[in-house]
Formats: sequence, C-alpha cells, structure tokens
Amino acid sequence: MKTVCRIAALAAFFTGSAASAQQLAPSPTLDAIKARGHIECGVHLGLPGFSFANDKGEWTGLDVDYCKSLAAAVLGDATKVKFTPTSVQQRWAVLQSGQVDLLSRNTTITFSRNATLGVNFQGINFYEGQTFVVRTKAKVVAVKDLADATICVAAGSTEEKTAADWFRERNLKVTIINFQKNDDAISAYDQGRCDAYTAGIGALAGQRIKFKDPNEHQILTEIISNDPQGPVTRWGDERWQLVVRWVLNGTIAAEALGVTSKNVEEMKAKSASSEVRRLLGAEGKFGQMMGLSDDWMFNAIKQVGNYGESYERTVGMGSALKLKRGANELWTKGGLLYSPPFQ
Repeated sequence: MKTVCRIAALAAFFTGSAASAQQLAPSPTLDAIKARGHIECGVHLGLPGFSFANDKGEWTGLDVDYCKSLAAAVLGDATKVKFTPTSVQQRWAVLQSGQVDLLSRNTTITFSRNATLGVNFQGINFYEGQTFVVRTKAKVVAVKDLADATICVAAGSTEEKTAADWFRERNLKVTIINFQKNDDAISAYDQGRCDAYTAGIGALAGQRIKFKDPNEHQILTEIISNDPQGPVTRWGDERWQLVVRWVLNGTIAAEALGVTSKNVEEMKAKSASSEVRRLLGAEGKFGQMMGLSDDWMFNAIKQVGNYGESYERTVGMGSALKLKRGANELWTKGGLLYSPPFQ
C-alpha cells in the first residue's frame, strides 16, 4: 500500500511540475513563431549535403532537414520554415539580433563560443573532423606532407585556428591564407592559388562536387580535430532551447527505436514500447510539457523522417556525397550517436 501511495505521489509531483514549468517559463521565441506562422532558420550560404538551395530556391540538406523537423514539431507543417543564408562572420550577429530563431549550419561546438558569444548548443547532429583537400597529382598522403604548402581557409572559422595550431605544434611551416568569404577560399584553391583547402570532411565532400573537375582532387583521410556540430540558440528562453534540443533527440531516438516515416502511423497505433508511445504522443503528454501538441514528434518523423533517413538522402550513400555513417552511426552500431531516454 505504501509503495502504491509513493508511486501516486511521484506521478502527481511530476504532473504538477510539468504544469508549473509551463506557467513559469514563457517562451517569447515560441510565441513569435506561432504568431508569424513559420520558423526563421539560419543556414550555410550554400553547402551541398547540409544546406543548399537549387535554382528554384528550394533548400535541401541535413541541416535543412532538421529545421523542417522543428517546423513540423512546432507548427505541424514541415514547410513552415524560412531559411536565411549566413556566412562564417555573420552567423553570430544574425542569431544574437533575433533575425533568426536558431542556427542550423556547420558550426563547431567550442567552449569559448558557448562562454562568450551568448549562445547555447543544443546537441550534436553531425560529428565532423577537420582535414584537407589536395590535388591528386600532388601525391600528398599525410597531413605532414603539406609542410611548406599554402593553405586556403575561411577567416574566423575553427579550421583556421586548428590548422595553424597543428602545424606550429609540429614545427612545420605552412602559409595560411584566409578569406572573408568561404566561397572565395574555395575558389582560390580551385584556381590553383593554394596547395590545399581545409575544412571538415563533410564540408569538403560537399565542396568538392562544385570544383571544375572533382576527380582531380582528393580528400585526405587523416583527421586533425574533432568538431561536433549542432543547432545553436541564443541564451535565455529555456523552453525554446528545450524544444530545439528534444526535436533533435527525437529524430535520433526514432532511428534507434525503429520508427521511420513509413511505419510511424503503425508504430503509434500498435507499438508495445512505452518509449515509442511517449515519443509519438500516444501516452505521456510530452508535447504539452513544452507547450506543443502531443503529436509533435509524430509530425516531425512522418513528414521528414528519422535521423538515419535524413542522413542517407542528404549526405549518405543515397546522396552525391556518399559519406559513410562512421561516427554518425548509432552507438549500437559502432558510432557515437544516441539520445537520452524519452521518460
């Protein structure tokens, strides 16, 4: 009897806490989104596989898919999102000014950014690692072979500092030329003004397909850094941060739980898994805890898919980039990807 009472008391406590949290934590960002009817998402200027617009202005990519998932979760419609292209230098000001509700672009999570820029990172949606693209005829095998080379890089990027540190720490001399615009750095390399261009391996795969002759260039397999990337929000508005974080978690959890865009309706109706049912809104009222409808993740998965579906069509083997999952595979399959439980 005492056990039953304790369980009832705990249930009441958590139910009451959820209701109080909604009353005590208004979200100006969520209110603004619902009033305007769409999410404002800051993305890359144009990186195939991650965020890229075609000649019709239609955006696709892994980072774009995340924003669509967020729109489906918040507004019930994955199309209710507008994309703002941001450069390496502009992205922070665009976010801090309120021009966008979040950044979803290849932005590395670092201590100094979190501590000094007034931003929070809401999880990891891509485990990136920095390397170099070089001309195949140069016969460069390892990064150390780039000693005395000229390297192009985007100014203000983590890659600029990481490359400088890597060569300095090994007493290897290189000339690093930075460019205010990432496209200018890539163009300079493609035109032969630099011996190499450095960025994350995913970014390089996306950029290489835009070269005049992609087959003349190779991406080194050696990685000189670990650069996890994920959606970014401004400080404050904890409830909006909660939504951004748990939509990302939800796409990862869906893959781990076997929920896809094709079977999501059946899983919601028939799954015996309590976690699946909570994820899809069949029980638990998890959406209400954040001020959303309880079918928030059902909508996101139905309209956009789980993380694995998005990865495969944007940067994976079903895309032009053909990137293997690697670290971005589920932890149960040898990768680093997992979600906290939906409990």
